[in-house]
Amino acid sequence: MFVNAVARVVAALNSNRRPGEIAAGVSCAVLLALVPAGNLIWIVLFAALFFVKVNLSVALLTLAVLTPIAPLADPLLDAVGYRVLTAAPLQGLFIAWYNVPIAPLTGFNDTLVTGGVLGGVALWLPVYFAVRAFVQVYRNTLRARLAELPPVRWFTRLPLVQRLTGWLRWANGFYARVR
Repeated sequence: MFVNAVARVVAALNSNRRPGEIAAGVSCAVLLALVPAGNLIWIVLFAALFFVKVNLSVALLTLAVLTPIAPLADPLLDAVGYRVLTAAPLQGLFIAWYNVPIAPLTGFNDTLVTGGVLGGVALWLPVYFAVRAFVQVYRNTLRARLAELPPVRWFTRLPLVQRLTGWLRWANGFYARVR
């Protein structure tokens, strides 16, 4: 299953998918990885992945890779969340939010949740533009260089890989004609 996910990500990098879709998938995964799971905010953000135009394979693989690493950022996210939740000018707003019936399910009063949301939102655009630039550089320069590496050439010469590649070319051509 993991190999299949990696293959889909490699296919997305090499296909004609828009770099923005791939970058948005990575950015959304970073946001989700920073927000602790098990609250309404995380559930809504995760569900939104399926309704917005992002590369879902890239997003889910990035989320799977970043989720075990994200706790390393917890001390910083906790400090940010604490500063925001204890800010005197915002106390009245937080009390009003907490008294809304569904608001406690969001976990906004948890310092890690608040810090994770703020950190993820702050990182969303920089990650988006960095990944988008990487995809463009990869497609323009790195892809040709990687294709010439001996392990890659050996792998592409395998009969099964050649059959799959031929079938995918046929399917892409058929799809282009039908569309």
